[in-house]
Amino acid sequence: MNKITLYFLFFLLFLSKLTFAQHPVYNHLTEKDGLPDIEFYGVIEDREGFVWLAADKGLFRYDGKEFKNYSHPDKRGLSVFGLKLDEKGRVWCNNISGQYFYIEDDKLNLSVDIKEHASGQLASFFLYKNSLIASNLGYVARIDLETKEKKIFKDGVNVVASVFRSKDSLFLLSTNYYKYSLNGKEYSNEFSLGSNISIEGATSYFTHKNKQFVYSFNFQADGVNVEKPSILMKQGKSFKKILLPRILRGNTIVKSFYDAGDEFWFGTNKGVIICEYKEGEFFYKRTNFEGKYITGFLRDRYNNYWYTTHRNGVFIVPNSYLNKYELDESRQNISAMDRVGDNSVLFGATNGDIGVIDIKQKTLKKFDLNDKQKVFAIIGLTDELALISFATYCYVFNIKTEEYKKFQMNGNVKDFSFIDKNRVVMAAYSSAAIVLVDNPKKNKRIGSKRSYSTYYSKKSKKIYVGYVYGVKEYDENLKSRTITFKNREIFAVDIDETANGVVWFSTFKDGIVGLKEDGTIINYTQKNGLLSNLTSVIKSDGDYLWISTNKGVQVLNTITGRFRNLTKRHGLNSFNISDISIFDKTVFLSSNKGVFQIDKEKVFTNTVLLDFYFTKISVEDKQVSIKESYKLDSNTKKIQFSFHTNGFLAEDNIEYKYRLLGASKEWSLISQGVNQVTFNNLAAGSYTFELKAVQINGKEETAVKTIKLKINPPFYKEWWFIVGGLLLLFVFVWFYFTNRIKSLRIKQKQLLEKERMQKQLVSSKLESLQSQMNPHFTFNALNSIQNLVLKGERHEAYDYLTKFSFLIRENLNMSKKSFVQFDNELQLLVKYLELERLRFGGEFAYEIKGDSKVEDIKIPTMIIQPYLENALKHGLLHKKGDDKKIILEFSQEDGVLKCVVFDNGIGVEAAKKIKKESNITRESFSTKAIKDRLVFLKDYYKTDIGVVYEKVPIGTKVVIKIPFTKV
Repeated sequence: MNKITLYFLFFLLFLSKLTFAQHPVYNHLTEKDGLPDIEFYGVIEDREGFVWLAADKGLFRYDGKEFKNYSHPDKRGLSVFGLKLDEKGRVWCNNISGQYFYIEDDKLNLSVDIKEHASGQLASFFLYKNSLIASNLGYVARIDLETKEKKIFKDGVNVVASVFRSKDSLFLLSTNYYKYSLNGKEYSNEFSLGSNISIEGATSYFTHKNKQFVYSFNFQADGVNVEKPSILMKQGKSFKKILLPRILRGNTIVKSFYDAGDEFWFGTNKGVIICEYKEGEFFYKRTNFEGKYITGFLRDRYNNYWYTTHRNGVFIVPNSYLNKYELDESRQNISAMDRVGDNSVLFGATNGDIGVIDIKQKTLKKFDLNDKQKVFAIIGLTDELALISFATYCYVFNIKTEEYKKFQMNGNVKDFSFIDKNRVVMAAYSSAAIVLVDNPKKNKRIGSKRSYSTYYSKKSKKIYVGYVYGVKEYDENLKSRTITFKNREIFAVDIDETANGVVWFSTFKDGIVGLKEDGTIINYTQKNGLLSNLTSVIKSDGDYLWISTNKGVQVLNTITGRFRNLTKRHGLNSFNISDISIFDKTVFLSSNKGVFQIDKEKVFTNTVLLDFYFTKISVEDKQVSIKESYKLDSNTKKIQFSFHTNGFLAEDNIEYKYRLLGASKEWSLISQGVNQVTFNNLAAGSYTFELKAVQINGKEETAVKTIKLKINPPFYKEWWFIVGGLLLLFVFVWFYFTNRIKSLRIKQKQLLEKERMQKQLVSSKLESLQSQMNPHFTFNALNSIQNLVLKGERHEAYDYLTKFSFLIRENLNMSKKSFVQFDNELQLLVKYLELERLRFGGEFAYEIKGDSKVEDIKIPTMIIQPYLENALKHGLLHKKGDDKKIILEFSQEDGVLKCVVFDNGIGVEAAKKIKKESNITRESFSTKAIKDRLVFLKDYYKTDIGVVYEKVPIGTKVVIKIPFTKV
């Protein structure tokens, strides 16, 4: 193998290690992110923050979360191109078929159709004075958007290359002429291009640094490749050819242009070619998105840069001042990094790879130390030397000579802190110690527990070590004390010191804790500016402190207490930061996704806080039109408000707050990522829903948006129902008390009547007693006893007297009662009949029927006996012969006791005749008393009772219906 071959192989090896792979951090939108296509032709942002994409599959709108397609029933083909925004804020587009569309009222409207002039070529167009100006090779068309009048201009044999607008004038560039127009209808020559310039192909117009340029090229016969690309710069009344950078010559298709201030970007089929214009020439600087076919640029209101591509979807760069060194995916997990000298950064990965970034040369060089274990810690010792800790061993590495040697100390060091070029403090898995670089065997152990972080303060000459049990502070004599916060230990993840002498500790849950020289403590948490209380790596930069959290990287001005943030919204796509290295103008961050380089000042863009809007309002899970106020039924249980802020990652830097006046005056914070508020079971009443967006850890907030709600009360709480209810209640109360009073009066009347009847009953009982105890009956009974005595029938007289006395005694006893048992009443009747039969000398017989069938009941006293007396006195007394008989029969019918008194005497009519002949006109006292009493009982018991005389052939039959009660 000759020397030339060896040199060539060495050169290839050198190139394999030396790369210039630095690129802005970007987000790549593909179909996985919901991107509806992969082939795009342009991008634009409207006034409301919606991003519009012209794609092969049509027109799409992106609000930061979802893509929405717009089409038209008369649209020919899917693809659209040429996105424009008119003075009304409407988005326009066109297609190859000569159709021109605009968006209004959230739908795609067809404005102009000039298919007869399209000829299969895509025309460029713009809006001018209420007209649409379209140009293609060979013609310029002006269409009045109100009258639809068309005006076609052709420049004779000259090919119309393009038309562009500058202020209120139109300029037309053809093969040999540069023309202008003030109305878009007629064009006048401004000047000839001259013999050395001829435009024969497509052209594009752009401005840069207040100069006008025209890019021109021809397509080759295949219709794909280009030839004769050139850039012309307008100078007065002529054009000057500008030398193209080599990369733009040849077969490079330029599809889009972007003026980036100091730079100018060309969107080509080879990527974004970035040039700088100076001294009349474009100089090539670099290429971004190399190999991608760039078709469009957009810088949106959030300062995101959008790049549309031909077959690779959409790329978004949130921050052009945050770059990433591209590494193979297997080598991106960077676990340690430190600054070495003034111009170099040394980093190590979890797979043992080592890399050095030269800041001046902007190069990345990779090394292999033949150790595939994880790199735990790196510390720069001099401008060339660094100490590297792997899992098992440590190495001293020279970044200039690329030489390294094994360090006589175990690995797995978690952290280093620089004392001087020969002494470092190390925190390891089993101890903390001061290590001599030139003689590591003479290290001095200062702690024998597992440690994670360490720091040496040059200002105070103190050493701080973060152990597993807390933080220790060591003075120059290595005397220690425990640093506490709120009377408990600090578990430090990292330690550093700012220029003002404050030593800072990052923690797992307490944010960052600062120890001042006088011993006082400072604490920053989410409550006063931190993105998260879970912090990790910190690094001082004068009075500034760089802080990594699980929600982003922050810079704290320790004098003012103000924060600046780097989050996903600002382009940082990894929060797993392993180290921070700071230089004068640049900061490097190592992470699991590689190494980031950021411009310290320019990277912190002012985040624009745009207004949000309501996207949907639902009542009972049914969408309703969005209004400023709503009146809802009383049975409404669920109300939901949905809202959104347009823009890519727009909501990553804001929080929403809401309150419902009428229910609470306090603002409530909505969890980040949640875009709706739901209210359930609101009580009837008037409410005002207020919503605002607030910058995270910022003071800026949007205007409050309000929606008024009125939930009607249930019908029974409506005024008309209450008034009606009160009236009904009044009527009800009136009727109730009226009826109540009436009822009470009736009841009172009934009580009085009952009392009267009770008195009548008592009176009737007394009358009955009086009738049975009248002198005539008593005289007859005593006379009968006397006759028995005179006859010497003492035994019969005694028996008669006994029965008479029993009858008198029982009558007196029963007079005290209203009701007596039927058997007792029957016994008294039998005694009476026995006495009367004895008085009559046994001339009549009596018979009692049905008594055994009568239940155990009670009946009114002294009702039946007077009718037995009448039967004897008026029926049997005047009958001649011995066949005299009385039958007493009982039965229960319809709730009454039926008593039939039958005698076979002379009958009622004969008795009346005898009574009349004897001049007796008055009714029997006892009979009248019983009749009156039965009338009272009938009224009292409200039942069919009384006395009825039934006609019989012989004698008299009396039917007595008597009330009873069951025992």
